[in-house]
Amino acid sequence: MSNNSGGVSVIDKNTIKKGLKYAVVISLVISALIVLLTFDKASFERALASINPQFMGVLLFLLLINWLVAGLRIKILVTTVGGNITLLDGIIIYLSGAFVSNVTPFATGGGPFQVYFLHKKGLNVGKASIVVVTQFILRIFFFGILTPLFLIFFRWAISPGIIPDYLFYTAFGFGILFSTIIIIFSLVPGVTDTLLNYLFSIDKVKMFFKNNQRAKRLLVKARQELYDFRRSLSLLAKYKGRLLLAGLCTALYWSTLFMIMPIILGGLNLEPHFFRSYIMQTIYYLVIPYMPTPGASGIAEIGFASLFVSFIPGDLIGLVTCIWRFITFYVVLTVGGIFALREITRSRGQES
Repeated sequence: MSNNSGGVSVIDKNTIKKGLKYAVVISLVISALIVLLTFDKASFERALASINPQFMGVLLFLLLINWLVAGLRIKILVTTVGGNITLLDGIIIYLSGAFVSNVTPFATGGGPFQVYFLHKKGLNVGKASIVVVTQFILRIFFFGILTPLFLIFFRWAISPGIIPDYLFYTAFGFGILFSTIIIIFSLVPGVTDTLLNYLFSIDKVKMFFKNNQRAKRLLVKARQELYDFRRSLSLLAKYKGRLLLAGLCTALYWSTLFMIMPIILGGLNLEPHFFRSYIMQTIYYLVIPYMPTPGASGIAEIGFASLFVSFIPGDLIGLVTCIWRFITFYVVLTVGGIFALREITRSRGQES
């Protein structure tokens, strides 16, 4: 990251290129391996012959609705904190952030890049950060609430596929635990203060942070993140209607994304499994953002094929994985990359 006007940081072009190279190469290699390992010529030819040409149009329509809703959510939140952007601005900011997230480990670059972009649109850094943090909170609430409900009431629809049970439920449990902690810390700020006060009353903990500068810096950063959570919620609590609308946009955003896979299955003349696909994808997307590779490349493809083979024919799972990854990853990577790289190039020219 490099500094820009107003003290806002923007990821540099070399970092983008390096992350993009790793993301694409790893994704293509793993996708090719999955196809080779599951390839069956007869099934492949039969599936291609049965494709309804209209289904690609339906997929692209879903993707456009997905982008529209994401941009609308950003516009609503920007308006709530006193800013003003167009819907097109919101869509571009979303796509640019999605691109940077997909080329940085743990998707760490997307949020800061959106803050930078919002700052360029007239928001101060604090308000831009509130918009980005609130999007994260809404995502956590969506998955943190839905996945436990699905586990309790629709256990029959959940299957780890070929993933070992212990690994599947460990990852699932980690995702729910992390979401629950964030929700509690967000809704009940006193819990954070009580916990921190208790920890720092322990002599060994105090000595550890006193003697470890890196740990101390991480603690300061974590406290700042929690403060941003509280500040964003307290501000947005004054506008419950807009917050509810942003929450509905979040639900619609993920729902349109979750519809892509069953539409692909239907387009290949397979059983779409709409409800089961929805449930399983909440689990998938609960865990996948915490993967270390850029855009979760490699892990995303392996995880998808391993998990959804529970209801997708094994001889076609490679084909479905490739089509799904193309729509949800490469299209966003291409369109978002155009806007993100244009902005990065423009910012470099201004610095020069």
